[in-house]
Amino acid sequence: MQAEKTVNSCFILPILPHKIGNVRDFWDDVSEKYREDTGDQLRGTGVKRMLAFLQAMPEKGDYLVLFLQSAHSLGETLKEIFSTDVEYSRYLTDQFKDFTGIDMAREESLPDVQMLMDWKDTRQYLEEKDMLKMPWCFAVPILPGKSEELLRILKEAENTRMPEIEDMMRHHDIIRSLTCLQRTKDGDFMVRHIIASNPLDDLIEAYTACNNKTCAIARKMIKEFTGLDFADPKHKPHVELLFKWDETRGFETADQVIAYTE
Repeated sequence: MQAEKTVNSCFILPILPHKIGNVRDFWDDVSEKYREDTGDQLRGTGVKRMLAFLQAMPEKGDYLVLFLQSAHSLGETLKEIFSTDVEYSRYLTDQFKDFTGIDMAREESLPDVQMLMDWKDTRQYLEEKDMLKMPWCFAVPILPGKSEELLRILKEAENTRMPEIEDMMRHHDIIRSLTCLQRTKDGDFMVRHIIASNPLDDLIEAYTACNNKTCAIARKMIKEFTGLDFADPKHKPHVELLFKWDETRGFETADQVIAYTE
């Protein structure tokens, strides 16, 4: 039986100043008060899995960082979610416009996202490692004028250094790594979705302390293209899980979300 094809995407949306409370209230409502409508809307538009995180970026502001796994392209999926002529679609559009300032029902407002790398560990024994199921999303800003060079280097690395990159991922118990480039009016961002066995803070700490040659090259690239040194606490991505849903298990309970983020 052939596996159903899905499209994986990660992207960011800015949060307007003083709207963090509105954002948290919204995700609580769609997970609890409107959970049936939310599940129906996501399933009806082909969404298989969705994650939403809150991330504060120094000198940039607050952002939603989202991951979508869908039966359709990101653009098609978002148009279906926000532009259908049903009451709940209009509710979602109004809420997103309230805390992001973006009208998601307008095609020109949809995220401009380009896939850079999508890697999944397919070793058979991973089926036995149930703890390897902690998904995270975060973003880092790319320095002005550096995006095209970054694209070139990542493409070259994918073609010539993939075995070393895979070894680095496995060393840190990462089983899925998705990297996207997103162009916004506030500059370009690298947006990542990973699935690993550890909290994101622990994973980044291990990565910054790693003396593996590939880790050292990756740290140098991050510094060159983003200006960030993850060894500096103020540069580490700090994220908060707001929403977690998939078509099989539905929503996480509030207790599960709290445990996940501790």
